[in-house]
Amino acid sequence: MNCPSCGAPLKLSAGNTSLRCDYCKLVVAVGSDDTGVQFLGEAPEMTCPTCAGGLWHGVLAAVEVDACKTDRGLLVPMSWFEALVEKMRALHTEREIPGPVDEAELERKVMCPRCHQKMETHYYYGGGHAVMSTCEQCELHWLDGGMLMRIVRMPHQDEE
Repeated sequence: MNCPSCGAPLKLSAGNTSLRCDYCKLVVAVGSDDTGVQFLGEAPEMTCPTCAGGLWHGVLAAVEVDACKTDRGLLVPMSWFEALVEKMRALHTEREIPGPVDEAELERKVMCPRCHQKMETHYYYGGGHAVMSTCEQCELHWLDGGMLMRIVRMPHQDEE
């Protein structure tokens, strides 16, 4: 995303809640959608693995993600995934045990938006109520729309 004042590239500010221009010092506040993602700009080099639409660079709970505006899927770096889940759990305190997912979900072929190789599709380790895909080579997790909130709302072992 470029600065509306001078045209220079905008960068994430400290705390990942706004964009700042290093040249004219303009700060641009970025609103979030109903899932909490702040969309910062298109990621033209990547497409959504489920709908083939474009992915967007964004921020969710101060964690940088890539997201699809169409089907609400999220591409999250492995190194930030657990921190994202914990931050989202702090924001969303309601818990519920979701029903089991359809085992056919495990047979899906999800291609990594970065390297275009097949991702490994598997249950999230927290009880088998959510399915995600992982690219070990790129160190990324893909979650279909709504899957992060399924994980966030699951009772945690220390809450039982």
